Amino acid sequence: MSAAGEKDVATGLQPGAGAPAGAGAKAGAGAPAGADVRIVFADMDDTFLARDKSVPERNLALLDLLAERSIAFVPCTGRSYRAVSERVLAHPATAYVVGSDGAAVTDVHRKGSPQTARLSALGKPRALALYERVRELPVTFDVFWGGHIYVSRERYDLMRGFDVTEADRAMYYRYRTPVDQDTPQLVEGLGGVERLTLYTPTVDVRAQAIAAIEADPTLHYTYSSPYNLEVMDANTSKGAAVGWLLAHLGIPCEASVGFGDSPNDLPMMEAVGRGVAVANAYPEVRQAASDTAPWTCDEAAVARYMERLLG
Repeated sequence: MSAAGEKDVATGLQPGAGAPAGAGAKAGAGAPAGADVRIVFADMDDTFLARDKSVPERNLALLDLLAERSIAFVPCTGRSYRAVSERVLAHPATAYVVGSDGAAVTDVHRKGSPQTARLSALGKPRALALYERVRELPVTFDVFWGGHIYVSRERYDLMRGFDVTEADRAMYYRYRTPVDQDTPQLVEGLGGVERLTLYTPTVDVRAQAIAAIEADPTLHYTYSSPYNLEVMDANTSKGAAVGWLLAHLGIPCEASVGFGDSPNDLPMMEAVGRGVAVANAYPEVRQAASDTAPWTCDEAAVARYMERLLG
């Protein structure tokens, strides 16, 4: 196990015999339309999913097209793999999920029998130490492990009073498992900790939470909304997981496309051959992308762009 807490676990899906030269390296942004594509990575919320968290039918039709052409589809998300839409997770095109912001890569090609392919975990000691630094702050402390998201009930209930969108609030309560223990007991009772999410109610509280995270240089944070802080090992990111999976499968970087909208997608956008921002993406994501789709997530931007790219 490396200092980053990374662990590779064998899966039944046969990887490539070895990554081709240059796998994982950034390809030129000017790759021509119609170039060979072997794998597509896509963030879920506000990218592949509409803002109301539904899956546009055109995006589902894209999965059919990818499956027909033997092009792999990989959700690349801050969600746990179990929180990915069942319509996406069960689709034949979906064989892996890069979940928990890259802390876990899950092999889901055996539907009903997922296996962890790679783990880059934050771990219990640092999670508990961070909790002590934020204990007095009115923030959630959501613990990701094994495809589930756990939170002590007292912090679970805080979300009801936070100024978030109703779609975000509904998603929070749908996928969190409240536990009738305090947070230290909850953490100690789990098998491990992949990463954490802290939802913050105000700018001031957010700044205090960021200071608590930054007190440990072995951690880093990103975010996918103005309300949350996604905390992980300093070497964990969507980009690191994507680079690992490309090498594992023997797929060259230039044969990969990735879609995103938020700062937590930036490492993924840098790891693929063509990083595409949807039209509703944060300005810094549009600036970093190889290309920006002229459609929003509500307009099935991923499907529309890939239809044009594949011809």
